[in-house]
Amino acid sequence: MEIGLIYSSKDPRQTKTREFLRRFVSERGILARFVETERPVKTPTVSINGRIVTCSSVESDSNDESIAAHIPTTKDLTRALEKSIWCL
Repeated sequence: MEIGLIYSSKDPRQTKTREFLRRFVSERGILARFVETERPVKTPTVSINGRIVTCSSVESDSNDESIAAHIPTTKDLTRALEKSIWCL
């Protein structure tokens, strides 16, 4: 499994996303390669095996421009990781 992450280390919410991904993989003994890029971004981008993880709580036609609304939740990340595990 390959997990890609583009994030800003200056944003605690984004480093929390990074820590969650690393902990999830480690605790479950999943063989994964992390490809991390640190740069100033407003929201992190997470991909699993080339597929971008999207935030399930935001509708595509939503007018909510809040940055926090577009950060994938731990629930979103867990769902995507578990789906990828079962597809291997």
